[in-house]
This record gives sequence, structure tokens and C-alpha cells, in this order.
Amino acid sequence: MPRPADQLGLLADQHPNILLLQDVGPSAVRAVVDSRLWEHTTDTWSFPISSQGVARRGGCLIAATGEWVLGSALPVPDLLLPSRSLAITATHTGSALTLLSCYAPTNTGLGRKQRPTYFAALAAWLSAVSAPIVMGMDANGPRVDHPDIEQNRWWTQEEALVLGSGAPTEDVLRLWYGDHPAELKRQVRYYPNGPLADSYHRGRKGKYLRCRYDSIHVSPGIGVIDVHYLYEEAVRASSDHALVIADVELR
Repeated sequence: MPRPADQLGLLADQHPNILLLQDVGPSAVRAVVDSRLWEHTTDTWSFPISSQGVARRGGCLIAATGEWVLGSALPVPDLLLPSRSLAITATHTGSALTLLSCYAPTNTGLGRKQRPTYFAALAAWLSAVSAPIVMGMDANGPRVDHPDIEQNRWWTQEEALVLGSGAPTEDVLRLWYGDHPAELKRQVRYYPNGPLADSYHRGRKGKYLRCRYDSIHVSPGIGVIDVHYLYEEAVRASSDHALVIADVELR
């Protein structure tokens, strides 16, 4: 958080009950805790990582308001790169959720070799969880977020196990568009090849490509009331990714 006051202000304006952040450093964790906007917080920096000699630049954070009770962090496989993945059980008036905040390796350098096993392990983990899941993810993909999910293009085919059709969890934006076909038609009119929302700009030397790398996914049966992607607002607050907001309903 290069400008924590601006970024926390943007977060506070949304009044979120649950916050799932990715690629956060220790100073960002301290800023969230010190803000006291959320009564409960947990983060990957609080736990040692099992792989020896692995340097970590960022981590994940989950926070919740007082009506939620956060349990202990859930174990995740080493293939999920524990510094990049944080899972926890949250309960509220008898309803239990598994919350997951994670961000995938990029498609460059070492990350290119890690991505296939990361997504395969994530799909297996999601399939094995019994409680309903809410996952906030910076997937660093897909390569092309097409309105027709079957026409998505992937950096590696294993991404489809998590982000494609038939995955264990569902993309809240695609669910919302499924309930609002007129809005989808309008989006496709302007962006026939996607993305469905603006979440990150990749590229160099003044040539950038709009991407939707960031998304919230939920288990089947969780209702989606509304979804917003605040890209320009997040950039003004010094982030390079959109803030993704979803109002969901536990049924």
C-alpha cells in the first residue's frame, strides 16, 4: 500500500463485511490492522512457510467485521505456494463459509513453470472442501476473458480447471451477467472479444491490453446480488489492480 490512507479510504467507502486481499506486504497488513475497520484479520505473514530458502515478496490477508467469527487458518498444499494462498473458516449466525484469498504465479520466469501445478492443485483443493466457498483471486489470467467462456484463451490449459466452465466454483461476474442478459448484450456490443470487466492493464512501452485478472468465485448455491469492478478508482488510490466488489447471499 504505497498510499494506505487512500486505499483504505476506498475500501471503507464500500463497507465490506469480508475483505480478501492479495499480494500485500507487512506494511499493508499493519495498515489494515491499525485502521480498525475490521475487527478480525489474519494474514500469511503471521505464519512460517514450509519451503526453506523461499523468498516471499507479498502475501494474502483476510479480514472480517465483528459479526463474523474467523477460525484458524486451513492447511493448503505446498503446490499452492502457501505465501500466495490463505484459507480460513468463517461463521455467522449458523452459516459457515470457507474463505480463500490467493494469487497465482505470473506467466513469466519461474512462474511459467509453476502455473500448471498451481492451478491443478487449486482445483483439487476446491473440489475437496465441504463448506461453501468464497474465493477472491488474482489469477494473472486468463489470457483472453471472452464473453463466451468456451472461447477463453489461457496461458496454460490447467487454468480452465479453476476459471473455466465446470470448475468447482463459479465466477460471480458471469453469474450476474447470466441474470442480466441485457447488460451482457450491451457489454458485448462494445467489447465483443472481452474482457467482461477492466481489472488490470498488461503491456509495455505505452501499449497496454485491458485484462480481467481479478475475480471472486463462489460455490454453487450462493446467490449473487451485485458485482462491481472499480478499476479507475483503485488506480487513483495507487493500486495497479481493480477493487472487485460482490454482494452475495447465502441460501
